[in-house]
Amino acid sequence: MRRLRDAPTAVASYVWGMVAGTERVMRLLEQRGPLLGDVGGLLFFAYWMAQAKPGLLPLGVVVVLDLATAACVVMALLGYQLSQGSASAAWFGWAGLAAIGLGFGGSLALVSAGLVLFGVSIVRCRVHPLLPGRLLIAAGLTLMASVAWAPGFGRAWGNLSVGWSAVMGAALVVLAAALADLDVLERAEEREHSHAPA
Repeated sequence: MRRLRDAPTAVASYVWGMVAGTERVMRLLEQRGPLLGDVGGLLFFAYWMAQAKPGLLPLGVVVVLDLATAACVVMALLGYQLSQGSASAAWFGWAGLAAIGLGFGGSLALVSAGLVLFGVSIVRCRVHPLLPGRLLIAAGLTLMASVAWAPGFGRAWGNLSVGWSAVMGAALVVLAAALADLDVLERAEEREHSHAPA
């Protein structure tokens, strides 16, 4: 009989523990997301170039680079996505995150499409500064075009032209800048809000 009386209390404490744990993870992702984005932007440059020209790096290095890049980029964007909450266009961000996560499994076109969708989410939700969202859209579209049209892309025997290499390099720099801008602009906004009179 006593077990039946204590059951609701045990269930409530379990649910409360789950909610508190989820909130801790969300706070951690929102706090560490900007730093992971900075690191992920730099790793993404090396990741993309290694995918564009297979055989450039040893297989073990490629695997570690892929895993580290995927972890940093996805966790950073997840932190930004959680802070967008339930804004009306937040579903673009969730779709973009899913595409990026799946794309790291072997489809660079899917990663590029995910970056575009995430950029659209930032621009439409207006929770974060708009510039990084626009930069993500531009970088994602350019990278998608390079996957589709660059002759020799992703083939060990193919030689990428200097023009396509420059286009991809510029898009990757823009992507790294977008992730760094999210960090810098978010911190600037936090400082403004903390110094604003109550």
